[in-house]
Amino acid sequence: MTVRRRAAGFTMVELIVVMVIIGALAAIGIPRLMGDKSTEAAVFGDQVASGLRRAQTIATGHRRPVCVHVGPNTVVLRVSACGSAGIALDGVGDDDYATNDSALSVTTTNLFFQPDGRVTQDLAGATPWVGGIDIIRVVNGQQSTFRTINIQGATGYVE
Repeated sequence: MTVRRRAAGFTMVELIVVMVIIGALAAIGIPRLMGDKSTEAAVFGDQVASGLRRAQTIATGHRRPVCVHVGPNTVVLRVSACGSAGIALDGVGDDDYATNDSALSVTTTNLFFQPDGRVTQDLAGATPWVGGIDIIRVVNGQQSTFRTINIQGATGYVE
């Protein structure tokens, strides 16, 4: 009686499964290795918008001005350390909020959320805010605006 030996090697199904897995890993991994910051820019933009919405909620809820400093790579909300000269940036307290990202940047500005819901350019509330905040990313050495967060100065609506 002769015993038939099984042929050595992989089946076609095994090879296709391995190629599909390698393709999926490459689709996920290559953009991260190449420095594409799309996901990080989207998350950072959502954090900035969320922080601005939180500032308006705190200002109207606590009936006090909330200072927001939007720096090159960070957003800091000041609830209790809002001085007449602007925003003190010495650490973050218990009732403050901060987010940052080292690879992305935002347009630098100071905002003041007033207790009545308005957003102004000064603590006294005389000059209403006009404009938006740009989330900027660098792709292959070129800066591009990934997202603009618009703020309605008269109502405090953040979109």
